[in-house]
Amino acid sequence: MLDLINDKKSGTGFGKAHTGPTNIVEEFIDASKFGIVVDVTATDETRDALVSALELGWGVVLANKKPLAGPLDLALPLFASDRVRYESTVGAGQPVIATLQYLLDTNDSIRRVEGQLSGSLGYICSQLDAQIKFSDALRTARELGFTEPDPREDLAGKDVMRKAIILGRTAGLQMSEDDVSVECLYSEDLGALDVDHFMSAAEGMDDVFARRVAEAAAGGYVLRYVASIEGGKAEIGLKPVPKNSALANLKYVSFQTDRYDDEPLLIGGKGAGVGITAAGVVGDMIRLCKENLN
Repeated sequence: MLDLINDKKSGTGFGKAHTGPTNIVEEFIDASKFGIVVDVTATDETRDALVSALELGWGVVLANKKPLAGPLDLALPLFASDRVRYESTVGAGQPVIATLQYLLDTNDSIRRVEGQLSGSLGYICSQLDAQIKFSDALRTARELGFTEPDPREDLAGKDVMRKAIILGRTAGLQMSEDDVSVECLYSEDLGALDVDHFMSAAEGMDDVFARRVAEAAAGGYVLRYVASIEGGKAEIGLKPVPKNSALANLKYVSFQTDRYDDEPLLIGGKGAGVGITAAGVVGDMIRLCKENLN
């Protein structure tokens, strides 16, 4: 274990120092009666390591969404285990997953989950409110590190889709990508460009977004990139929402349930950032230790 810690301190990735994720788990078998495998990668290649950890009776903590949002048959064993925690996959350190699980544990029925689940797209939408051109807002978001290096990863809504699937599956829905409708915020012909050319071509979308912003504002609305999960399906895309509503604020995820029917339960607070995400991971680790170490 100390070798792994020293590798990390020196900047060496675990994958370079070891043959693979599963082998890392094997190195801990004799070192601990109870271990926790923490997945903070962004790959779908860690599932075997996670399953190996569960078979050992260990715990698993994920900030990586892909194992949970991938093919349903592969993800179900992770959702079925009481030794898997994944608070940081949705809303960073906000207790979104914990709240949803609390509602289910107390026999409430989930009708609808809705919210802005992308910090980068939330920022861009707020800039559009201020009459800033879409291309300028996108460029600034990229320069500030709010988007992926290729901002089309954000604009395509795939990260939001994964979060929606995780929320749906946590609620007991057998959701897959086929159950999610996602609005991509750039045209298909721009998908083949390299990043620099795409950023230049984004200026061609300015008028389209300006028109949509103006149409929303005329009715007292603002545009937000919203995910709505209801009845085993999810819809994700730009929609006009009342400018004074919770949905107009990036900070909120709402749960409409049988108990919270006329006034949804809102989870609010800072929903992005390395420190917040790390706190969510550490919190999951602490809970697993309390439950499994006597």
